[in-house]
Amino acid sequence: MPYSLDNLLPPFIAFVLTYALCTLLYKTRLADFFSDAVGGKKLHKNPVPASGGIALVLGIFGASVWFYTDFLLSEKWLFLGLTGIFILGLIDDLKPLGWLPKLIAQLLIISAVVVLAEVRLETVLFEDRFMLMPYWLSVLSSIVILTFGTNAFNFIDGSDGLAALVALTAILGMLFFQIPFFNPFLFIVVAAVFAFRMLNKEPAKIFMGDSGSLVLGLLCSVLLIKFIEADLSITNYWLETYSQRLPIAIALFWYPIFDTLRVFLLRLKAGESLFKRDKRHSYSVLLRLGYRPAFIALLVFMATLIQVLGVVYLVPVTGIYVYFVLQLALWFGFHVYLRTLVKQFKKGK
Repeated sequence: MPYSLDNLLPPFIAFVLTYALCTLLYKTRLADFFSDAVGGKKLHKNPVPASGGIALVLGIFGASVWFYTDFLLSEKWLFLGLTGIFILGLIDDLKPLGWLPKLIAQLLIISAVVVLAEVRLETVLFEDRFMLMPYWLSVLSSIVILTFGTNAFNFIDGSDGLAALVALTAILGMLFFQIPFFNPFLFIVVAAVFAFRMLNKEPAKIFMGDSGSLVLGLLCSVLLIKFIEADLSITNYWLETYSQRLPIAIALFWYPIFDTLRVFLLRLKAGESLFKRDKRHSYSVLLRLGYRPAFIALLVFMATLIQVLGVVYLVPVTGIYVYFVLQLALWFGFHVYLRTLVKQFKKGK
C-alpha cells in the first residue's frame, strides 16, 4: 500500500463512519431516545438529539480497532477509562443523573486512569525552578486536573460547534508543537470530530451529549498532561525553551478553564451551589444577547490563537510570569466585556 494512502485511510474511515452514524442517529427514530428538550436552561428552540457522542466514540474506536489494535492494547487502561466515562455519559443522556453520583463515578474512573494508565503530572518547569512532585501529590493533582478538565469541557458544550472547535484546536495545536503520543490515533480523533462538527455547526442537527463531551474532555485533559510531561528531547522549531509547554497547554485549553472558573466564582459570589445549572456561561450570555454561534466560535478561536502566539513570541522576551499576567488580563478583559454587554442590554430594555 502506498505510504500516503496508508496514512490517509484510517482518518478517512473515521470521518466516514462518524458522519454516517451521526446521520443515522438524527434522521431515524433513534433520535427520539436522545432528544434534548427545549425550555428551562436550554438555549435552543427546537428539539435536537444529543447522540453525537455515540457516533464520535464508535467512529474513533472503530477506525482504531481496525488499523491500530496494538496501540489500543498497549494503552488498554486509558481506553478502558474512556469507555467507562462514555458509558457514564450515555446513562446521563438517557436518564439525567444528579451531580453528586455523576461526580463520584467520574472520580473513580479518573483515579483508575491516573494510577493504572500512569497518566500523571510529575514535573513542572518554570523559568528558574524545576518542581518534582512526590508520588502521592502527583496522583492527587492529576486526578484534580483530569476531573476539572473533563467537566470544564462538558460545561462549554452548549453552543453549536463550540466544543468540537475547542477540541480540534487543542489536539491540532498539540500535534503542531509535538506531543509524545501516537499521532496516527490523534489524526483519527481529529477526523471524527471534524465529521461530527459538520452536522453540529449552526443550525445543529445533532448535539454531542455527555457521552461525547465527557470523552473528549477526558482525552484532551490526558493529552495536555502528556504534552506538559514531554521529555526534554521532544523539541519543536517554534518553542525556544521547554518551559513554554505549560503556557502552550493552558493557551490551547484556555476557554474551558476560563469559562468554568468564571461561572464558579459568580456562583460563589451569589451564594449558590457550584454545580447548579444556570445561564451564566459566557457562551450563554452571548447567545441570549443575540450573537450567533459561529461568531462565538470565531471569537474563542481568535483568542486562543492570540494566546498561543503570545507564548511563542512573548515568553522568550518577557518571561513566563509576565506572560501569565498578560494572559489573566486578557481573561479579565473578556469577563468585563461580557458584563458591559449585559448592562447595555438591560439599559436598552
